[in-house]
Amino acid sequence: MKTFVVEIYGDDLMRIKIALALMSAIFMMYWALMLISYIRYSLITTLNLSFIDFINLMSIISFLGSVLFLVEARKVLPRWYLAVPLSISLFILVIVNFWVIFSGRELLSDHIGIAETLVMLFMALLSPFSALVFLSMNRHPDSMNAYLAVSSVASMLSMLLLFFTLSGLSHALSRGGPTFDAVVAFQAFYWLIVMPVIGICFLVRAITYRNSGIVLNPVTIGST
Repeated sequence: MKTFVVEIYGDDLMRIKIALALMSAIFMMYWALMLISYIRYSLITTLNLSFIDFINLMSIISFLGSVLFLVEARKVLPRWYLAVPLSISLFILVIVNFWVIFSGRELLSDHIGIAETLVMLFMALLSPFSALVFLSMNRHPDSMNAYLAVSSVASMLSMLLLFFTLSGLSHALSRGGPTFDAVVAFQAFYWLIVMPVIGICFLVRAITYRNSGIVLNPVTIGST
């Protein structure tokens, strides 16, 4: 029996690039929404999309991208499993978003319940989980130090903002039903600044990604 490694074809490389680009969607959601509104402010109304609808659309795109990344990363990345938490969190975020949508409430204005709190929680967890995705690509074949540094700082900020968010909700709960007004400053900073920075990292990595030319799964053939 002889074992050989096989080359990664251009299609495999392109699929990883596409996956990384798709994964950036949820992180770029607020900038994308502002861009769409600037280009054609009536588009969201025409499509009958609320803010939570738009979040869910971007979450679904990112989730599909994360699944594609896992499928392709298993062939080339020895630590591909580090991307699993991001995929799981995106899946849960999609489910919780549907919960909010079907409840008929608006995330930015109505009373914040368990579902809305979970949305903000899993949105915050996307930052540290994105750092794990960049870690899975480290040294294969490029150093990921810059991406890891940016995502690590973003992760610390997201956890700090999550702490203030939960504290604000707890304080508002003691005075009655909490609304988004209690945490709007923290969430606005996270959505407008922190998340887009990570999204840009995913987009840049999608553009610059290259592989080492071999897959991890060997091809074994028999010989006589």
